Amino acid sequence: MEKGRVLVTGAGGFNGRYILELLKENGYTPRATDLAAGERTAQPEYYEKLGVEFIASDLTDPATLGPVVADVECIMHVASLFDYSATLEEDRKINVEGMRNLCNAAKAAGVKRMILWGTVGVYGVQQDPRVTEDAPPNPGNAYEISKYEQEVMALECSRRGDFEVVVIRPAPVYGPGNRYGFINLIKMHNLLPHIPVLAGMKTRMPAVHVKDVARAGLFLMEQPAGAVDGQVFNMVDDSNIPLPDFERTIAALLGKETIKIGIPIYMPVFLQLGRFGAAVSKFISDKLLGGKRPLIEDATIYYIQFDYQYSNEKIKSIGFKFAYPDVRVGLIEMIDWIKAENMEPIKVF
Repeated sequence: MEKGRVLVTGAGGFNGRYILELLKENGYTPRATDLAAGERTAQPEYYEKLGVEFIASDLTDPATLGPVVADVECIMHVASLFDYSATLEEDRKINVEGMRNLCNAAKAAGVKRMILWGTVGVYGVQQDPRVTEDAPPNPGNAYEISKYEQEVMALECSRRGDFEVVVIRPAPVYGPGNRYGFINLIKMHNLLPHIPVLAGMKTRMPAVHVKDVARAGLFLMEQPAGAVDGQVFNMVDDSNIPLPDFERTIAALLGKETIKIGIPIYMPVFLQLGRFGAAVSKFISDKLLGGKRPLIEDATIYYIQFDYQYSNEKIKSIGFKFAYPDVRVGLIEMIDWIKAENMEPIKVF
């Protein structure tokens, strides 16, 4: 598409900033939108320094969306409620009803294409460990359910011919600037004097670097008209790293010793222990930390049972190349950022 105006929703968040800056670097005219104030919103100085237009909006308020979609060629829809402690009602209000409001505004404004940030979480429990885009969605928690419903709504716009829609489904996203989600794994490991390596654990840690997610968004936006309309693409690096390898990598980067635990892992018991840890974490957060988000959340515990290998062959088959194909390399950059921040992001509370 021509290098016209591109709207980035959730522009002040982790993923939003990367795609906003990438668009600017590549000669587009990005417009940023986000809540006027919030936990993950950027200060006005950020947009001023970057030299991009910022218009505050709220996906749940249709009246605020008209100005942000005016004269826009493409929407990078990054914004969502990403909070594993949120209820399904709260998730649906922003991720589903907000999607409806944005789709209506986009159609009215004549937007040509939307790239929607989804999640591999919509696959949920699968029978086949090799998960391609053809696998049937089976979302299992409130966030995943709302994101799948969001996808369905967006792709219906494509089928009706309102505008083109492409969905990218990232694995857990990591990289410098991450302050929720993936970084919690590093925080939990940093709590321990020695890091256990669960040799019998078959769970994998799918991951993708934030820069590659942004690059994929730009890559798909630049495809010819109709070439990728109505399609879904997994975004996961090549490593699909087993959990024991991930633990060894984190230990090395944090300068910690490992302890090999070779006993067999009985997954139902392990999951119950994880849920107990989540309950304790929530109690501490609610009673001792004034309601801060817990370090361990129950909705994330069930992920540890999945030995899936998410396929990225579809996006690579149309020419996309990963800059960070292995999380073991990309994590070096993230840990360097943490250290440059004087370990502040890695503190538990």
